[in-house]
This record gives sequence, C-alpha cells and structure tokens, in this order.
Amino acid sequence: MTDIGYNDNLAINGRKFHIQTSTNVKRGTAQCEIFEEGKLINLEQIRFERRQQKTEQGLQKRIDSMVRSLHEETSNEIELLFEIAEKVKKLRHAPSNVKIGLIFLHNNLTKDAIEHFEIALSINPESIQAMKNLGKAYLQTDNTHKAIHILQRALRNNDQYPDLHLSMAIAYIDQKQYYKALNHLQTALKINPDYNEARYYQIILYLASAIHDKSDSMLPPPSIRLNRVQQQLDTLAQTPLQNFITLKKQIENLLKENQIGKALEVLKHQHKNIFHPEPVSLIGMDFYLKFMYGGTGMRDSLIKNFERKLQDVLEQNEEFADLWNNLGIVHLIQCRNLFLRALSEFDKALEINPAFEKAKKNKKLVENDGKEFLILLRAILR
Repeated sequence: MTDIGYNDNLAINGRKFHIQTSTNVKRGTAQCEIFEEGKLINLEQIRFERRQQKTEQGLQKRIDSMVRSLHEETSNEIELLFEIAEKVKKLRHAPSNVKIGLIFLHNNLTKDAIEHFEIALSINPESIQAMKNLGKAYLQTDNTHKAIHILQRALRNNDQYPDLHLSMAIAYIDQKQYYKALNHLQTALKINPDYNEARYYQIILYLASAIHDKSDSMLPPPSIRLNRVQQQLDTLAQTPLQNFITLKKQIENLLKENQIGKALEVLKHQHKNIFHPEPVSLIGMDFYLKFMYGGTGMRDSLIKNFERKLQDVLEQNEEFADLWNNLGIVHLIQCRNLFLRALSEFDKALEINPAFEKAKKNKKLVENDGKEFLILLRAILR
C-alpha cells in the first residue's frame, strides 16, 4: 500500500503558508505540517489503525479519507484563525485578545501573539494575563530583556502568580543570572509547592550554573548543586509526570559519566515532552473564539468535534473543573442551535400555510425564549 500526501499553498493577509500532509503507513501515522516562508511553524501527528478491510483498496480508501480530512481541517482552521483575529482587533475586547494570542502562541505564530497581547494591554494596562503571556512570547523569541521588563511590571501588580516567577527565572537563566533565577523559582514553589515545572527548572539552573558559573558565591558550591539536582530528580519521579522516569535514568547516567553539558541539553530538549500545554484550556479558548467571532463557522459538525475533544480529555482528566465548565457550555450551544433550527422550521410551516395558528404561537414562543437564551449564553461566555 502506498503512502498518501497532500500539499496546498494559502495566502492570508499578504502572508504565504504551505500545508503539507502525509502518511507513514508502516508506522501507522499521519502528520500535517504548516510552513510560513519555508519555516516549519507547527506539526500535528495522529495515529491510525492499520487493520485490514475486506480488500487493500478499502484500507487505502479509509486512510485517504482520514488524511484528506486532516489536511482540509488544518487549512480551514488557519484561515478561520486569522479571520477571527481581524474581528477581535476591531472589537477591542481585551480577554478575547489574550485568548487568541494564546492560540497564536501555541501554534508558534509568535509575532501575531505579541501583537494581540499588546492590544490587550492598550485596552487594559493592568491585565496580568496579558503581561504574563506577553512575557512568555518574548521568551519564545529570545528577547529576554523585554520579557524581564514586562514580567517585572506584572509582578509589581501582583506577585502571587507562580508562573510569573517561573518566567522570570527562565529569563534570568538565559542571562546567566542564576542567583536571581533561583530566588524566583523558590518563590514559585513557596506559592505552589506542587509546581513541578519550577522544580524541573531548578535542575536546569543547577546544571547550567555548574557549567558556566562554578565560582558564584551567592549559590552553593558545584558539588552541592549536583546533590540538589538529584534531590529534585527524586522528587519529580514521585509525581505523575509522564515519561519522567525514563528521562531521570538518562540524566543520572549522563551525570555519572560527568557529562553535565549533555544532561543539560537533554533536559532542555525534553521539556516540551514533559510539560505540554493544558489541552482543556486550549480547547476552551478555541471554542470560545469560534463561537463569539466565527460566524457561520459554528456548524453542528464543529460543535460535535469540540464535544468529542472535551470528552476524550475528560476520560483522562476527570478532576479538571475547566473541562466540565466547557462541556456544559458546548451543550448549551447545542440547545441554542436547536432553538434556531426550530424557529426556521416554524417559518417553513407558515410559508406552507400562513394561517396555521399553532405554528404562529410556537414561533412567537421560540423567538421570545430564544432571545433570552442567546443573551444568557453570551453573558456566560464573556
């Protein structure tokens, strides 16, 4: 059976994107890559079952349909994202700017993310969420000076956000100001003792400082730093972090061979595999933006897709309050769509028989209740 591939160019607001989707039948995977001016900005990979159909032709047809859908959905998603972004810019609603900025940031469209976080701050200069995420975006572009400036501003407003302290620590590690970084990591853990990512960065900090600044009198001696690396590795091994046990063994073996630089490189490289973005939040933001600004984009099929995504995550994360909240909103929107469908069906009945009193009464009831329901739903989302 042969592999399948699709390629398309997209021109959006004067920018050129290339979408490339292909299969690896032997591995049972399909991946969709998005490029801008030749640079890979995002990649999504899915697995598919290679179970045999009655004929190999049937299997090929099933896989081709799945890959074509992945390719078309990705193309539609990126076009809709930029369409919604233009609407959000005009409406000047700071929370929506932050949400779409986060979607851009997740898709490695960092310049677009920075633009929306800055717009949010121009609307609400005290928005901690806008400042916090603008700092993260600057870090992603290696602009640590700007990151530190905006994060310090956020901390002056409220210093009780552990992820603000983590971002400050990451910036200071990049600048090799390890003592300042350590202070922020310790503060983050004081606010939230279960903040595993802060512990992970403590390991990075101790290893980096043992290589680049062995004589820093503000830090413990290098031998103590390596002891603390082991302590944090042991602590993180007791948490439910996926894939960490394997990583721990790899780091320990490298340290036994005194390959500190290699251990540091592995930890930085594996960070995204250990700490991925919280899927529930991203699904919720995406859904919010499409419902509020996507217009006809909120078809029944799209709503069902969001419902399926949320239920899939629910199977693994029943304790996520955001998940239940977002799923409730999805079901309310499904009710709203049924209201609108009912209204069109009563209109059709009256088109056939304008004197149909029962249909007139039902239409009036739906119009009155439907308006109140739409107001309620938009109030919930805002």
